[in-house]
Amino acid sequence: MSRSRLTTLTEHVKRIDYGGMHVDLVATSKGTVRVGSMPDIAKFLSEHGFREEIVVVPEWEVSLAGDNRTGEEFILWQAQIRGGLLKRYVGLTDNVKQLHRHMERIFPYYFDENNLAIVRNSWLDIWFYPNPVKSVYSNDDLEVRCSADTLIISDAGEIVYDRLAFTPVGNTDDDIEALLANIPRDHVERDCLEITPIGCGNGLIGTVANTLVRYGNYAIWIDPCGYPAHTLARHNIHWDDITHFLFTHNHEDHVQGFTACLQRARKYGRRLNLLVADSVFRILKELYTPLFPDLMDLVSVQPLMPEKPLHLGPVTIESRWNHHILPYGTIGLRISAGGKCFGYSGDTKYDEKINAVLKKKELTAEWFAPCDLVFHEIEFDNPHSVHSHWKQVESLQRAIPGKILGYHTAFLENSPFDLAKEGCRYLLDGNVKIK
Repeated sequence: MSRSRLTTLTEHVKRIDYGGMHVDLVATSKGTVRVGSMPDIAKFLSEHGFREEIVVVPEWEVSLAGDNRTGEEFILWQAQIRGGLLKRYVGLTDNVKQLHRHMERIFPYYFDENNLAIVRNSWLDIWFYPNPVKSVYSNDDLEVRCSADTLIISDAGEIVYDRLAFTPVGNTDDDIEALLANIPRDHVERDCLEITPIGCGNGLIGTVANTLVRYGNYAIWIDPCGYPAHTLARHNIHWDDITHFLFTHNHEDHVQGFTACLQRARKYGRRLNLLVADSVFRILKELYTPLFPDLMDLVSVQPLMPEKPLHLGPVTIESRWNHHILPYGTIGLRISAGGKCFGYSGDTKYDEKINAVLKKKELTAEWFAPCDLVFHEIEFDNPHSVHSHWKQVESLQRAIPGKILGYHTAFLENSPFDLAKEGCRYLLDGNVKIK
């Protein structure tokens, strides 16, 4: 992914910005205080060497770039996986409690020690320390004064940060519209399945995994990523060419772009065509209705049901329940059109020993046997992680005739397993072709 930009605003304040969003880092006697969040903030903080101790939770806001709460799930995952500092979350009572509830619905779930059952852990209590206040948070010389309109940080009696004074010049939405004006629209009908991985990384590395599937006049974006206008534009794709938005599950790296897409739907009065399992949509609706009270007026939902194929004109979408760490389910896909089939694993733990215990036919190699091309998540470093180890995916490749490409991982120039390449167009026309 493109690097974010770090700028110095004052001797106390630095700013990280990317794609029309920003967070401010304030140096204080109690360590670094971060104001707000943004998609991929865990990556951006690592890039610039920050380790914040306090996070200020401002009012929840959204633009065409995204919202200022998304990002915290992987702050916590990074702390859990790599170790880190306990984060004190400071802000008005409703804001802090709302963010905590959001994290509580997603973050605590994991596999048991045998990677068979989903269990809850106490990680949220370890890494997320809530400090809700009516107006003022005090910690010795540090004081954070907040209301719906103001956010002022003082240290030893000196004001070191006033959010109003650091409001960026210009309008994010106008900047995004200017960007889109330079991206050509694409109205060409595809006569074969065209697969474009927009991102092949994950919540900790690279551009998060998301893929565009086109056939005829349909453009289906699987797991829209953060900064939709900018990320699609890197591959000369116009945001408004997307006809359908498909979400496989509720982990943050798979729903980063949801709020930006909702905001564009709100701005132009065009409903988002959502393809999503009922259980996944229930959580999306629960989490984002406080930001979008009009959410149900902004979407048209076509449910993905593993027991029933979904037909979009000439395109057929089959789905399955994966083996992954959310109780609401995660979805794997087979998308067929023009006599060809594309498979998308979604986040899943493919392991032949686990499958032998679970005895679920849809988790075996047989499910992807009809596919000409499969993108399968892959993990190189840890065979015991919640993702599919590359040796297991290698075994899957031997069991099916179609080509498998790994994704949801760091790109390795000398990878032991073939990887999907961001921005390449894979055409299922006879054999798999790359353009």
